[in-house]
Amino acid sequence: MIPAIPANRFSWAKSASVGVLVVALAGCGEVISYNRQFRQQGVSQFESGSYTDAASSFQNAIRQEPGDYTSHYYLGQCYDKMHMPQQSIKEYQTCLNVMDHSLEGKTDREVRLKVLEGLASAIASQTDRSTDLAMLDSGAKTGENAWVAAKVYRKSGDPDMAIQKFDQAQLIEPKDPAIAKEYGLYLEQLGQTRRADPQLRRAYALNDRDEEVAAALRRIGVVPGPSLKDEQDLQKPLIPVGPIPEVDLSTSNKQQQPSNSGAVGSTSPRD
Repeated sequence: MIPAIPANRFSWAKSASVGVLVVALAGCGEVISYNRQFRQQGVSQFESGSYTDAASSFQNAIRQEPGDYTSHYYLGQCYDKMHMPQQSIKEYQTCLNVMDHSLEGKTDREVRLKVLEGLASAIASQTDRSTDLAMLDSGAKTGENAWVAAKVYRKSGDPDMAIQKFDQAQLIEPKDPAIAKEYGLYLEQLGQTRRADPQLRRAYALNDRDEEVAAALRRIGVVPGPSLKDEQDLQKPLIPVGPIPEVDLSTSNKQQQPSNSGAVGSTSPRD
């Protein structure tokens, strides 16, 4: 016969479990509180120009909560301001990795765009950026990696390679309005109105509320409106669907320019 267990034994065990849970939750709340406190302090210091102090605050915030991708981003920004490009590159890459493993981070497009811009700027700021560019090329063949490379080449003054990488990025992510927008605005900036026209139309079809795209269309003589929103009528990417080949830029330009004009050079040619 199984001996009877005193009723208060279960009551004690239940109370103990609840007590442990309460302590654990209290500890979690304390960690979150300290994390937010350090992050808010860091933002305030960053905005006042105290980048060294801000970096310390963001490091403390990350120690409290390693998944705080916003603090990773700001820490990368601090390193940028302190002229420490390798540290900022590492922090931006860490931030992207943390976002990839966070439910909130996966959908935080606003912060991700800032991180990608910061990463490209940090790479472009280096005298020798070949190693970081090689890592982008040898990494996953994603639209994001190609886009970052395009940004680096654009910022460092190499339009041939920038256009090649923009083509690759758009081939992989044809529905990304941010890529289409930056590519179209860059072509307009280079004075390549003929190539900018379909690209800006594509960007407008993907996001007709973007005022910068609408203004660029007006500058090249195109009136934004519903007639531009049928993406099926937009020019297809220059590169065929399939594995991304090496792009012969001179060949791609001949498709877009009259036969008596040259290929895109290292300057900013006009049609």
